[in-house]
Amino acid sequence: MDNQETYELPSRDAYTDGPVVHHFEQPGTRASRPDMRYQRPFPIDSVKSMPLDWAYLATDGGGADGTAGYVALEAYDALEFYAESAPIWWVPGRLFDLRDTWTTFYFKEIEPITVADGWRPHLFAGARVPSLRHTQRLSAWYLKEPLTTGNGEWTYNEVLLSNDQSKWINYTQNPPEQTLDMTLGQCGFIGWMYMKGNAFRGANATGVIGWDEFRFNLREHDMQRLRAGLALENVLEV
Repeated sequence: MDNQETYELPSRDAYTDGPVVHHFEQPGTRASRPDMRYQRPFPIDSVKSMPLDWAYLATDGGGADGTAGYVALEAYDALEFYAESAPIWWVPGRLFDLRDTWTTFYFKEIEPITVADGWRPHLFAGARVPSLRHTQRLSAWYLKEPLTTGNGEWTYNEVLLSNDQSKWINYTQNPPEQTLDMTLGQCGFIGWMYMKGNAFRGANATGVIGWDEFRFNLREHDMQRLRAGLALENVLEV
């Protein structure tokens, strides 16, 4: 992990190297968090969503890249519309140094998505960041470039998590010392969210979206293997 000493802190043993892949093929029991009402009887590993826990495993139409299943998220005039991997809540919890790494995944509208004017899907990343002047708080950023969502067809997204603040928006409006570098360097949350400016509430989203084969913590050599049609090495599959 690059610059490991910068973000080790007391949680240094939680850091994990190597790519992560969410196949969304079967329920699991890794995730745990307070008030996990839906995930207790129907666990979906580490996926958290808004509307709260309305994500479910689906097989209708098949998953992306020839797989059988995928995760779907439905909404009915939802103020927030997002789904994320939350490794900080896994059992055991993990953190990732995602600076200048890649993430790839597939998206499609299972049922047409309608949102308020100007709202678009974006990739976001977040961390619980320490501070001597504030209690520990969430620092979350999203990439300005919107994602592509297929209309009834799986659409592939390939995104570089550039460690360049000019490409991101800090929608949690953290103090200046809680930087993008700090957030990506100890990332505990990553996913997609419908955003508009600094707002993440007010999407008024309705519809069903599919999400599949979510890969993150990919280095350049991992991307070379993917683009060559080769299997990833040292993968953590969830």
